[in-house]
Amino acid sequence: MGAVNLQERMSEYRDRLTKSDRVLLDELLSNPAEAPLWRGGEVAQRAGVHPAAATRLAQRLGYQGYLELREDLREAHEARLNGAGDRFRAELRGQGQASVLDTLLTTELDSLAAVGKHVSQAQIDEVADLLVGARVVYLFARGNSGVLAELLDSRLRRFGMRPVNLVGPGREVAERVLAMSDSDVVVSFAFRRAPRGLTQLYAHACEVGARSVLVTDTLHTLDPAPTTVLSAPRGHQEGFSSLSVPMMIANAIVLTVAQRHPETILPALDRLDDLLNAFD
Repeated sequence: MGAVNLQERMSEYRDRLTKSDRVLLDELLSNPAEAPLWRGGEVAQRAGVHPAAATRLAQRLGYQGYLELREDLREAHEARLNGAGDRFRAELRGQGQASVLDTLLTTELDSLAAVGKHVSQAQIDEVADLLVGARVVYLFARGNSGVLAELLDSRLRRFGMRPVNLVGPGREVAERVLAMSDSDVVVSFAFRRAPRGLTQLYAHACEVGARSVLVTDTLHTLDPAPTTVLSAPRGHQEGFSSLSVPMMIANAIVLTVAQRHPETILPALDRLDDLLNAFD
């Protein structure tokens, strides 16, 4: 196989994919151990789509046929075999005599330097303009990525905007998004797999006409799909993956908001300074 793997192909050709393609990909990616053994007709039957759909999916992703796609699935499964425990063991073995700090620094620098190959400033500009024009910005993240939503929540409030961080169980999320409208934007952070509630959130946003933005690494098969995807790899996928790359993307969005909309942001920051002085 070439240097371009399945995840990179999904990112590059995302706009080509049909609903049937996404159903197939979900079936394949949800069964990493079994999928490399399935024939095209078998996976199509499991997904409930036309028998030729697997071949068409492979061709849309730039493969000559389904066998090449299946080989990439096999390689991806071997790379992440046995989950997080073995990923950490592989990372530790790969360090050799190098210190943890040196190894992590090298990996992070390589990942950060590559972000521009996956996310463009034009995309960041589009997201920044969306946020400034929104009535409410709904933020969604779970687990370790929750810190990214907290970052945006804090920064946008300082800019005088109206973020709502969708924390808590599903019932509380449902109550907070009840007033969502087509004037709003959803910004979410999700990695490796979709957290509980994310697809339901996108479905509601789609129903009311709100725009949605996903910051991710390898998550490309959501249905309904977000309207904008900012996707960049986080380190070596078979090893430890930090939040440095999505944190940089989040900070780029914040700085771009300030740069492109000073007439809105600067007066809000001045008012905040006055309020802080008054409350202090």
